[in-house]
Amino acid sequence: MDKFPITENLSRLWASIIVDELAKNSITQFYTAPGMRNAPVLAAAHYHELVDTYSYFDERALSYRALGRSKVSDSIPLLTCTSGTAMANFAPAIIEANKSGLPLIILTADRPSELVKTDSNQTIDQLSVIADHTCYNLSLEAPNEALSATRLRTLISTAIGRAKINKRPVHINLPLREPLDSTAMPISKEYLEKARESFNANGAKVISSAYQTYQMEFELGQKLVEAKNILLVIGKLDGKKDLEHYQDALMKIKVPKYLDLTSGLKYQFCLEDYLTPNFDHPEVLDVYEQNPPDIIIHIGGRLVSKHYYNYLERNNCELIHVTNVDFDHDPGFSNTHKIICDPLSFLNGLVKLELNQAPPVMWHDFVEKKRAIIEEQELTQPFISKNIIENIDDNYDLLVGNSTIVRSFDNFVSSNYRSNVNVFSNRGVSGIEGFVATLVGLSDENDKPKLLVLGDISFKHDLNSLYMLEEAASAGKNLTVIIINNFQGDIFNLLPIAKEKEFLPLLTTPHQDRFDRLIKAFDGLTYQCCETKKDFNKLVADALSFRGVNIIEAITNNESNLALFKKLKTVKR
Repeated sequence: MDKFPITENLSRLWASIIVDELAKNSITQFYTAPGMRNAPVLAAAHYHELVDTYSYFDERALSYRALGRSKVSDSIPLLTCTSGTAMANFAPAIIEANKSGLPLIILTADRPSELVKTDSNQTIDQLSVIADHTCYNLSLEAPNEALSATRLRTLISTAIGRAKINKRPVHINLPLREPLDSTAMPISKEYLEKARESFNANGAKVISSAYQTYQMEFELGQKLVEAKNILLVIGKLDGKKDLEHYQDALMKIKVPKYLDLTSGLKYQFCLEDYLTPNFDHPEVLDVYEQNPPDIIIHIGGRLVSKHYYNYLERNNCELIHVTNVDFDHDPGFSNTHKIICDPLSFLNGLVKLELNQAPPVMWHDFVEKKRAIIEEQELTQPFISKNIIENIDDNYDLLVGNSTIVRSFDNFVSSNYRSNVNVFSNRGVSGIEGFVATLVGLSDENDKPKLLVLGDISFKHDLNSLYMLEEAASAGKNLTVIIINNFQGDIFNLLPIAKEKEFLPLLTTPHQDRFDRLIKAFDGLTYQCCETKKDFNKLVADALSFRGVNIIEAITNNESNLALFKKLKTVKR
């Protein structure tokens, strides 16, 4: 740490103070984009002995990588970039983080106000770009001696505390005047001495904590005990690091359960655990139309299934929504009682009630019939999702793409098979971009093997991240990417708008591209292609047992997929 802090001029000194205060608050994972205006921040991060830097040229991919890290890390990743449009490229991942309850620190370098207000080169109003998608915004002045090092540190640690409490992104905007390099400029002796003293101080200036343990109210407990028909729904629990405790509590609660894919818990349960199949199955909707719940308890965030929310709009039942954030996760306009608390503490309260209610229907025959139909067909999305879930090792992390991919995985339910695979998704705003970068971000936290399944259009959105995969291969990471290529965005073919054939290509964006030559241009990436179920199962088995970065392109037929989805809807209980 001989070169730290950097003190040649005020811009570099302030950058050193800020980076050091971040590190004292355990913010040590810096995802850095290149640029001259943020050079003081980059230099301070480089020379700080506690900071690890991850540099990448594409801000959008970099931000999704930080998002992936945030899903699994106990500390908060930091994103930093230069001024102008650079931070605008962070926006999609920041929006996803905000919606998913994932904290990020965004430290943007800016030009000082006299340049921003006169339309100098590479200036925009950076404060407003992501203001609606952060829980706190700190707009600093350009470095000056009127703001002491101690007060600067307090401002930074306060911002970090907001991110920790709210589990949301915070934005710190830092205008910097030239010189930005190591050119020496005078700093008063007194200011420099006080600043140096602050580096030797122990601990953060502000330590923030939040406790929201729920104690079951007597009246609510009585109501639940007396209810004849309860449905327990578990929605998005993105950012939870204690899923094994959720699993343990849910196993003890003997009522019908509807677990969404985004809960990360869906595959740990089967029909024998009172699991209810997805509401996207028309047969499931029919049963609950005929046997409406007295009470629905919805834990966590929004579900993948739109049919679930359509059901809520049509049926007037009591719905208790339990969440740790004051967001209206209520597309069905159905909440009758909202409880903001630690959801796990609420589940532990349910355990004490010793509820015991069987599902309205035992779904085993129904599920096995659908399973047989999937196995009879060609290589399709339902076959791919089913066989991955049934064959993936419990030691894996599974990242699931959006569009029809996430719905195919969400529709899976097993009669008696349980898997402890960790499931991740980007369902905050359900964008299809950034998944390859998110995968790499997940791998930054640990060397646990990981599998990503995404579609061809989604893969095209993230081609820049192939360079990240190349770096991951060099670092010895064990990553598998499965691209389901049916040469278009096929979800629109499953929607009523598919009848409007004339302009449908503007939605489906059909293409003829395969990705073999593109992927083979990158060192260390192993590429394989398949078009049959037998070849798919073999390639996946080989990839999951082989360390390295493996990419499998599974070619599927859009007509076969559509036919299968239609046939699956004809299965009777």
